[in-house]
Amino acid sequence: MKSLTTLTLLACHLMSATNSLAQQTDITFIVAGKTSNHRQHPDGEVATLNFHFFAEIFLQENGVASPASISPPLSTAPVEFSDSGYALEMHGGRYKTEQELESSYPDGEYTFHYTAPSIGSVKQTVVMENSRSVGSGLPAAPRIFLTQGGQAVAADRIDPGLDLMVTWSGFSEGRADPLGIMDDLLFVIMADCRGERIAHSGRPFENTPYLTFADDAYTIAAEILQPENAYQLSVEHAILDTSLEHDVPAFATFATTTFLDLKTTGDAAASDACPSILENFDAGQTVL
Repeated sequence: MKSLTTLTLLACHLMSATNSLAQQTDITFIVAGKTSNHRQHPDGEVATLNFHFFAEIFLQENGVASPASISPPLSTAPVEFSDSGYALEMHGGRYKTEQELESSYPDGEYTFHYTAPSIGSVKQTVVMENSRSVGSGLPAAPRIFLTQGGQAVAADRIDPGLDLMVTWSGFSEGRADPLGIMDDLLFVIMADCRGERIAHSGRPFENTPYLTFADDAYTIAAEILQPENAYQLSVEHAILDTSLEHDVPAFATFATTTFLDLKTTGDAAASDACPSILENFDAGQTVL
């Protein structure tokens, strides 16, 4: 929860998120999060896969953050970030239960340490706190629905000649941000059978469209679909607690992701056929 004092201190920074970002030229945003991952089966059942902690630093074009590390509440030494190619990342273990996740990564202060040319060497704290008085801080797992040409379509019967509309069960926990930094977010990602991301609904502060809790659909264009191919789809609901230091937006997030495998109909040339998933695009799909 954000106090009135915090609101007052940050008010001068929040004429707009874009203006805030103009003060530094290295970092788009940072995030520390707890997440649950789920698999949707062909019959629509959604089953839990694992629970996980992660932290990320997203860079602006030509931005730098090096060295970069994070200190969790129970850590005796900072943990270094690694470069995934699209963000600097730190991943904790994967756990069968939320209780195991909480034991290793409890609520509290997660301190980012990084050096960026436009900011200098700083530390920035993200406070993770379950705002619910009872129960999990994670949102309910979304259920994914697919339509083409206005008709429901099965996940293994996707027509590669038609746009694919992805919708999901309501993000009832989603809210607008009282600080005006960023509302609760929603992400849709699709990857091909080799784990390459080929569709993404967008991230904030990157001058491209993105989804929030208020959105209810995302369309994947037919031109990126190939006949007789397998694809991986994910929908994520992310509750955010926002802050701003050094003109860098920071998110503490409790997020839930559902994965669904897709298959297209038709016949592909032998060199183009890919009827099964060869490599997961996200380790969240790990079955424990």
